[in-house]
Amino acid sequence: MDARETDDAASPLDEEFLLRQAAGDTVLMREVAQLFREQLKGQMAVIAGKGAAALRYEAAHTLKGASLAIGARPLAEAARRIEAELRLAADGSEPAGLDDLLPRLEAAAADCDAALAELLTRA
Repeated sequence: MDARETDDAASPLDEEFLLRQAAGDTVLMREVAQLFREQLKGQMAVIAGKGAAALRYEAAHTLKGASLAIGARPLAEAARRIEAELRLAADGSEPAGLDDLLPRLEAAAADCDAALAELLTRA
């Protein structure tokens, strides 16, 4: 069975979910995938940057929601974890796990981006 046909939580993208979100319209699905890829780059730049914790938190929160909306559950989970640490930093507490969480988020983002790029080449 093809990995994109499974409902495996480890898959970077649930394409069936994304197609359902697009009401079965493959053209719309492609547009959403392309827009998400563009948004992903911007949100990751903010999260990984050295800006204010509150701005980085907002970017992580936005990325988490957008990831859930397209079926990128591993990315959403990685964004949720870093979002929690950035919330602490935004509230003035010392976040403990940012250095460990950022590489995980970057890897999940790269996996998702690759899955979306592959989808766009064949959809």
